[in-house]
Amino acid sequence: MNLRVFLADDHPVVLRGARAILEASGIAVVGEARTSDDLLAALENESCDVVVTDFAMPNSTSPDGAEMIRQLRERHPLLPIVVMTMIGNVGILDSLLRAAVLGVVEKTEDMEILPMAVKSAANRRVFISPGLRRQLDAMGKRRGRGTLSAREAEIIRLLASGLTVTEIAQQLDRSLKTISRQKIDAMRKLGLENEAELYAYARENGLT
Repeated sequence: MNLRVFLADDHPVVLRGARAILEASGIAVVGEARTSDDLLAALENESCDVVVTDFAMPNSTSPDGAEMIRQLRERHPLLPIVVMTMIGNVGILDSLLRAAVLGVVEKTEDMEILPMAVKSAANRRVFISPGLRRQLDAMGKRRGRGTLSAREAEIIRLLASGLTVTEIAQQLDRSLKTISRQKIDAMRKLGLENEAELYAYARENGLT
């Protein structure tokens, strides 16, 4: 029986490309979503073997990013998840793996590897695209030397998306004091002195 995949991405061209690649390899696409709201709602009724989702889908009412992955894992603990992303920040990549995501595919790499990621995830094996694997390996050598934690990287991403510290605290259900401290810690680790440098860093590292 063919593997059944549910796709989610806020860019129609990515959805079309991913569908074409998967179907050409004999993998059935049973549904699509363009927001985290639609993804979470659809999976309550739609059965699939693997969900393939973008990491950042900002045009959503429900949280995207790490919080969306947490909700997916909480609601569907046995469902294999493959994340497609432009984000190359190693803190976020590390957080995805620790959240039991089984596949991480960088969109800038050859998307022909997507079926490999899906098949690996369906068999409960971790798949990381080659470019991201090199970054994670490098992180292992640098750990403890200014590398952002997963939570700090997520806060930088949310700030760069336009959210305020207060809005991030509400979205992540954390205190304003905690979010403010993590923002300051992240900027200190990165050697950033102001908001303009923070946004520049986010753009350069694919966090926007």
